[in-house]
Amino acid sequence: MPSSACWRQQYLGMEERTMINRRVAGRTGKSMHRVLLVLAAIISYLFFVLPVNASAAGSWPDRPIRIVVPFAAGGSNDVIARRLAHELSVALGQSVLVENKGGAAGVVGSAVVAHSAPDGYTYLFVSATLATSAATQNPPYDTLKDFDAVARVADAPFVMLTRNGFPAKTLPDFIKYAKAHPGKINYGTTGIGDSGHLLTELFSSLAGIKMQPVGYKGIGPAQIDLVAGRLDFIITTLASITGTPAATLPKLAFTGRAREPEFASVPTVREATGLDYEETVWWGLFAPSGTPDPILDKMNKEVSRIVALPEFKKFLSALGAKSSPASRTEFMAQLKQDVKIFTQTAQRSGINIAGK
Repeated sequence: MPSSACWRQQYLGMEERTMINRRVAGRTGKSMHRVLLVLAAIISYLFFVLPVNASAAGSWPDRPIRIVVPFAAGGSNDVIARRLAHELSVALGQSVLVENKGGAAGVVGSAVVAHSAPDGYTYLFVSATLATSAATQNPPYDTLKDFDAVARVADAPFVMLTRNGFPAKTLPDFIKYAKAHPGKINYGTTGIGDSGHLLTELFSSLAGIKMQPVGYKGIGPAQIDLVAGRLDFIITTLASITGTPAATLPKLAFTGRAREPEFASVPTVREATGLDYEETVWWGLFAPSGTPDPILDKMNKEVSRIVALPEFKKFLSALGAKSSPASRTEFMAQLKQDVKIFTQTAQRSGINIAGK
C-alpha cells in the first residue's frame, strides 16, 4: 500500500495536469470563439453589405435628387444645371431639383455637397471654379478627397466685357487706359478664387495693369451692375450672358484658341494683344466622396447620353459652349491637373492665397 506522502504526490500531480488541461481548453475555446466571431462578420458582410451595394443602382433613384449650384441664379452654372436637371428627371423617372447656394466663389454651396450623405441623392454642378477656389482659398473640405467626379458636361471659352460708354473700345486700348489709370478700373468676381478673379488677375499680370476686384454672390448680380454702369469690366461666359441685357455689352475679346463663329469680328486675346493668354472653362457634376460606384456609373452614363443629344448640343451652342462628355476617371484627372495649374498661376500672378 502506498504511503500517504506518495499518495499525496500522485494526487497533486493529477490536480496539476487537470488544471493545465483546463487552461489549454479555455484558451482553445477563446481562440475558437474569436475565429467564429470573425467568420460571422465576414458572412454578414458577404450576405448583407455586398448585396446592398451591388443593388444600389438597381433601386436608385426612389426619391427626388438634389443638384446644388454654388452660385446665385442666372449664371452659366445655373442655366446649364437646370436644363440638365430637366433631362435627368425624364431619364430617371424622378424629380431632379436645382438648389442655388451662392457665396465665397462657390465654396459655400460646394461645402454643402461635400458634407452631405454619399447616398446618390445630392450632387454639385459647378464649373472650373471648383479648382480655382482650391488654389486660392482654404475651403472647409478637401477638393480632391471629398468629391467624386461624376460627369463632365461642357466646355467653352470666356469673353471679356466692358460697360457701355467705357472709354476704350478695343482690348489694346483698354490696356492703355488701365496703365494710365492704375487701380481705377473695377471688375466683378463671385469671390476670391473664382474663375473670373483668377483669370482677370492673370490677364492683369501679363498686361502689366492693375484693377480692383468687386465681389458678388453670383455672376448674375455682377452682370446687372455692369449693365447699369456701376462696374467696368468682367470676364464671364457666353452661357452667363445669353438671354440677358449683358449680351449686348461691348465684347473686347474671347479667351479661347480661335474666334467664335457667331462673333467673328471679336478677336481672341492672343490675336488682339500678342499675350500668351488662352483659357477655357468646363462644367460638370460631382458627388460626395463615397457615393456607391454603381450609382455614379449610372449617372455618368445618363449624363453622357444627354449631352450627346442633338437638342442638348444645340442648347449648349446657343450659350457659346460645346458638349464635352468624359469618363469619371478622365474628369477627376482633369480636376487634379487644374488644381495644380491654377495654384501655380495664382502664385505667379501674386494672388493672395489664404493660409497657403
